[in-house]
Amino acid sequence: MNGNILNLHYDCSPGQVLRDPEFFTKKVPYMKAAGVKTMWLCDLVYGRWYGTAEDISRAKKMLEEEGFDVQVITVPLGHGSNALNGNEPDPSLPADWKNRVDVNGNRMGTTTCIDDTVIKWYRDALEIHKELGFTQVFHDDDLRLGMFGPDLQGCFCDRCMNRFYQAYPQFDGMSRADIVRLGTPGSEVRDAWETIQCDSIRRFVRETTPEGMTPGVMVMHCGDRRHGIDIAGIRKDFPNALFRVGESHFHDGAVNHPLYPSALKRGISKHLALIGSVENAFSETTTYPVGALSPENLVKKMKVEIECGLRNIFLMGGNKFYTDDFWEALIAARSELEELAASTPLPVLDGTPIEDDFIWHG
Repeated sequence: MNGNILNLHYDCSPGQVLRDPEFFTKKVPYMKAAGVKTMWLCDLVYGRWYGTAEDISRAKKMLEEEGFDVQVITVPLGHGSNALNGNEPDPSLPADWKNRVDVNGNRMGTTTCIDDTVIKWYRDALEIHKELGFTQVFHDDDLRLGMFGPDLQGCFCDRCMNRFYQAYPQFDGMSRADIVRLGTPGSEVRDAWETIQCDSIRRFVRETTPEGMTPGVMVMHCGDRRHGIDIAGIRKDFPNALFRVGESHFHDGAVNHPLYPSALKRGISKHLALIGSVENAFSETTTYPVGALSPENLVKKMKVEIECGLRNIFLMGGNKFYTDDFWEALIAARSELEELAASTPLPVLDGTPIEDDFIWHG
């Protein structure tokens, strides 16, 4: 990868491509003028298809004919809160998927535990994508087993608890609450519990990715082994795996916060150190809900990301397409952003870890 080149990415659904009357007359010209080179089709959400294989194939071909590289993005395991826009409820999970369970033993109704059923569903789905010619799949940041925060997390369902006891019999009988209470940083129980959670995510990536496809994990803000996300482990399984880094700061209140630059830079630096490669790192530059981040602050956030060494900028619109004012701001800023990328040295990634002592998030 030439570190001087800025690569913009955008996501949409097959339905937007096929049924939006303005998609090719207005939206494609906007994206091209802004510098978008790769389109990611979102068609797998919470164990459901958003479009038939024929729809996906047609949308892929139409975008490729416009000159875009086209790949696939999924939302695999659900979300603990509204992951879409406005007041729209999250889709429900399939009836045969098992809910994730929190430390208090409560079901988390819109998230799932990783088991054979989930893995088989995604393996079959991604095999179809391979047959359709996709070479990369990015899993949104719901590929995790915890919510944002410093606490030890994971899935505490009976199956996961039994896996923990079987792998670490010295902790057999320890309660959910005891695991979290005693799982302080550096403790044996914490490392053991995190390993069980991370092994679930690594298994998902390893067993669902068809040969010849490259997987990607969109890491949550400051996400790590506490949340089942083992970047180094995933890199060991897939040396070319893609990762989204930094993340969060989706609204003006966050970007205008006095700690904002430090928080964003800290998250990006932490993850880049674990990835060890700028080429495999992506931003998440989005507004959530739509309009919560002004176009001016979107561009402001992009500048920070570029200065941190990111050259793959992932513009995400959720299930809504960026409105005209965002595209106009991106088009106006394109030359400045490309020049910033060309003139800013890439970070030296020598394997030195970034200690996680800063978790502010907005």
